[in-house]
Amino acid sequence: MALSDNIWWTRKARIQTETRLLSNAFQTQLLLLWYSFCSVAASIYYLKFNTQSDYAGVAWVIFSVLVLCISGFINGLRFKESAALIKESYEQLHGLYQKSKSEPNDPILLTKEYESILNGSENHTDRDYNMALCITWLSTKNPDKALDRSPTKYIWLLFLTYWVRRIILLGGLYLLPFMIFTFMEQ
Repeated sequence: MALSDNIWWTRKARIQTETRLLSNAFQTQLLLLWYSFCSVAASIYYLKFNTQSDYAGVAWVIFSVLVLCISGFINGLRFKESAALIKESYEQLHGLYQKSKSEPNDPILLTKEYESILNGSENHTDRDYNMALCITWLSTKNPDKALDRSPTKYIWLLFLTYWVRRIILLGGLYLLPFMIFTFMEQ
């Protein structure tokens, strides 16, 4: 395995990391907006139309306070700032990859520059690498000939598990206000 191949795959994994971080930023902002709307709508409903319920109004006020607390926590996660650092890293990796392919270079200097770029931002996760491997495999015409590595059955299983788990988790989070409302109405 050549250093240029490692640089290329690290860049692909970092691109996947940026995609994940930006997706998380978007989903969290959308969920906060959704939760805020649902809590205000439920509070108005219980104040105006269903005044017999003693606990439902209080439960929705607690839910509103929880949304406020979660918004502070989510802002502290800094998804967009981390994504910007990752993007800078993979752009530098692209330049280093081009340099490693185009001219004869000292492998020790290339390795030092590679390590320096890696230390400039947080590392990608194994999941990001697996996602990059599977997505690259799926989007390449002849992956057996074009790529120097391929996903194993275990990596495919992890890939599918990640997507199923993400869909179920996001679906549950978006349905949570409906589930609370249904529970309160019983």
